[in-house]
Amino acid sequence: MHIAILAPLLVVPSILAYMQQPIPATRSTTLVDALSADPNYTSLLRLLQRARLIPTLNRLTNGTLFAPTNDAIKNHPLWLDFLGDNPFSLTDNIQEQLRQQLFYHLLNFTVSALPTDEKPVAYKTLHYPRAPETPPPRIPPPSPPWMPVPGGTLGGEPQKLRASSRDDKPWVGVDAFGKHGALITNRTEATNGIVFGVSKILDPPPDLGMSSLIAVPICAQSLKAL
Repeated sequence: MHIAILAPLLVVPSILAYMQQPIPATRSTTLVDALSADPNYTSLLRLLQRARLIPTLNRLTNGTLFAPTNDAIKNHPLWLDFLGDNPFSLTDNIQEQLRQQLFYHLLNFTVSALPTDEKPVAYKTLHYPRAPETPPPRIPPPSPPWMPVPGGTLGGEPQKLRASSRDDKPWVGVDAFGKHGALITNRTEATNGIVFGVSKILDPPPDLGMSSLIAVPICAQSLKAL
């Protein structure tokens, strides 16, 4: 009889002890969180803020960001200029050129596995080439998030980015033969995508429309010289 009375009393302390244990905390690490946690991406975060693309990254549900490190940006004159207090950049409220270059580093899907051989694999980026406004307007842009608008000079298709493996290392931004490009240095997974650190800026291919406009006066001068 004593055992029957004491048994429930022995169960109560164990239940109370279980109820007093702290509830495990869950942390959501987004693409922006992953960049913020790594000191190698402070310059990239500043550029994303200047181009008003932080809300865009947060809006993605599955994305891939090829993230240039601070050293990569430091060694690229154009991006370093965007990072500084250049008067032209400060008066450009749209930041179209910077935004388009950043879109070339961004995919609207998650790359789960990188290539393992030299044969290049092409990914569709969020960069839709278009002629920039000249001079840049002073009117403030619409509210973010900025999302790329299909269209531009490639018949509505986005610019593609190639990746391959060389010397047992992954590279991105390679040419059709799997050469050149930027070395992928590390990988960070987030709840809404993945971040790949890259050793160099990925320069978009030159705009063929702009190139033809430059080539016309050069050809005219050559004919005149003849």
